[in-house]
Amino acid sequence: MTHLSHIALPQEGKSQQPIMTLTDTHGVNRRAQMMYERFYGLQEVMQHEQCLGGMLSAALRDVLVHLDDTQMGAGHLVYCKTQTHNTLSTDNWLRGFADDHGLHDWEVSALSMTSCASALVQMHMTQTMSKPDEPLIILTGEKTFHPWVSRLPVGLLAEIPAAALFNVDQKSWNIAGTAIRHLPRFHENPDVMSADDRRALQDAYASGLIAFIADSLAQFAPELRDDMIFLPHNLNQPVTRMILDHFGWKDRCFQGDIARAGHGFCSDIFLNLDAFDTSDHRASQVLVLAAGTGVTFATCLLDRTLKHSI
Repeated sequence: MTHLSHIALPQEGKSQQPIMTLTDTHGVNRRAQMMYERFYGLQEVMQHEQCLGGMLSAALRDVLVHLDDTQMGAGHLVYCKTQTHNTLSTDNWLRGFADDHGLHDWEVSALSMTSCASALVQMHMTQTMSKPDEPLIILTGEKTFHPWVSRLPVGLLAEIPAAALFNVDQKSWNIAGTAIRHLPRFHENPDVMSADDRRALQDAYASGLIAFIADSLAQFAPELRDDMIFLPHNLNQPVTRMILDHFGWKDRCFQGDIARAGHGFCSDIFLNLDAFDTSDHRASQVLVLAAGTGVTFATCLLDRTLKHSI
């Protein structure tokens, strides 16, 4: 069984920026600011002072300290992301990035086709395809350099580097189940969809997400525990409230600091799981949710194996 061992969320270089200051990077004017504050509960968005390589390097270094010499010999580094191009297409950037950190014999790949659900999709793939004894690192975090990639109708994107290390000796969470669903009609970004598809997406999104979660619960039924806690992504608060109302989960939901962090692309799962694990909660199981443009829905059921800070 695949298990999550450590999460790294480097703190140096991070800052919370009031959304009124995000005109250049997110295209937030006064009217948009009021909308994001009123409907989506946003006050600040996390930004990082370093460039993409620098902020990801800090996260990767923090998890590599948990690998011994034998484990450094072979593994798989996956950069899960939303933006399709982070560097020039002629640069073999990720290979060079891994080599710079001593991972010369590791396989490297990137996953972006499922957008902000990509980290959970990779965990699904890992659960079904990976070697359980081989280290895996999922790396997440992106730069919000332009409104085209950093602003959504239902939230604002944040710069949150994270690295999650799987399958080393010390265990924290076992992956007990994963589920994925695609709504291929809505593969385009909402900003460039046809008017008909945009209206159809508005009608189908919340109901489709609730139906997917219900099907996930049915799939996970043999593994579900009475103390399961729901950890949604940091996006689209009105839809999250609909989910909580539908399933009666108001008392079994743990949310990240959406008001001061924003939506961290694929990093939400690790940011919120780390916050949960270092909180006072004693629940032994969490159900994590992510959604990406495309549209892709993904869930992962995690069982706690040891109580400690990851």
